[in-house]
Amino acid sequence: MSEIKALKLASGEELVVEVTEQTESSVTFKNPVACVMQRSDKGPVLGFMPWMQAADGPFTIALANIMVVADVADEVKNGYNQIFGAGIVVPPKGLITG
Repeated sequence: MSEIKALKLASGEELVVEVTEQTESSVTFKNPVACVMQRSDKGPVLGFMPWMQAADGPFTIALANIMVVADVADEVKNGYNQIFGAGIVVPPKGLITG
């Protein structure tokens, strides 16, 4: 299965993870990062910080503790893939000119 998803936990934490399995009662994932807002010259931007630093995973959370499971925006997926993936960045959608 292995899909990059955004999770909003009942605790309020927002994670970006690679989901490896989902059952009727839980979600199992690896490579979790917490989403945090950071300051930049351009204003607030989304950043990542490690989540569960003392463990290697995989991690399993009961669906009862997850408020939302969603697809991630292309920009977020690109940043995540630069850290954990092959480094492949998908260009923004738009017209091809040349």
